[in-house]
Amino acid sequence: MGAELPVNDAMKLLTAAFAASVIAGTALAQSDPDWRPVDPDDLLLIEVEDGTIAIELADWIAPDHADRMRQAASDGFFDGRSFYRVIDGFVAQGGRGEEADSIELPQYPPLAGEFTVAADSVTFTPMIDEDLYAATAGHVDGFPSARNEAGTEVWPIHCPGTVAMARDTDPDSGDVEFYIVLGHGPRHLDRIMSVFGRVIDGMEHVQALRRGDPSVNSGVIADPLARDTIVSARMASALPEAERPAYEVMRTDSEAFNAAKAARRNRTHDFFFETPPPVIEACHMPAPVRLAE
Repeated sequence: MGAELPVNDAMKLLTAAFAASVIAGTALAQSDPDWRPVDPDDLLLIEVEDGTIAIELADWIAPDHADRMRQAASDGFFDGRSFYRVIDGFVAQGGRGEEADSIELPQYPPLAGEFTVAADSVTFTPMIDEDLYAATAGHVDGFPSARNEAGTEVWPIHCPGTVAMARDTDPDSGDVEFYIVLGHGPRHLDRIMSVFGRVIDGMEHVQALRRGDPSVNSGVIADPLARDTIVSARMASALPEAERPAYEVMRTDSEAFNAAKAARRNRTHDFFFETPPPVIEACHMPAPVRLAE
């Protein structure tokens, strides 16, 4: 059995899901079949002054972009760089930056965009309710995702904690410039940006990053001293085994997650003197995460 993570801005939703299921009288199973371990080779740890941001990489949708992050972390490329463009309610962007020494990075050539995958290559678990941006929304292995009307394509969606590669107007121009979604606004970026991961712990540290002014140079923080530094970025597998955090994610195709969705969707507790409509969005139902003992 694993210990639950401390509550933070991202994890409040997970706590609410568990609490709602208890209120509804639906016990969430905590048995091993309902949870999967996060592979240390898929766990990117970004250290900032405020704490550690843990990101699970998504090889199922963007293997080349995930590998690029592994390579850059192994190279120590991100160490000492910063989150230089942070827009409240939108994204926190870091990586190569806009300084002169970041213009040419021949060791990191542009990557072909990785936007969708064939639906039959993944296990997609749909939500019950309709989605504004796609025919069907749901989850793939813990990642909020969507599926087209024909049922042939699946892609990850932009929810708080989604991590993707920034680019210019060329769809095949991402390299080592990444962003983390802060708010619920950027669903318009679905299917046109290469999503390669999601924050599974430490979202409170992302939320604590100093903001830029979106009306001035698209939110770029002009003064480098006012930016939050990336102290280090390492893959968990590069750390001694005793120092690696061991995370588990609830399987989003499990009965436990289905029960959590149903409880979250049907708010019948006395607290709700006006009963909300029975609706739940994929972005409002992130897969629960816990630390294994």
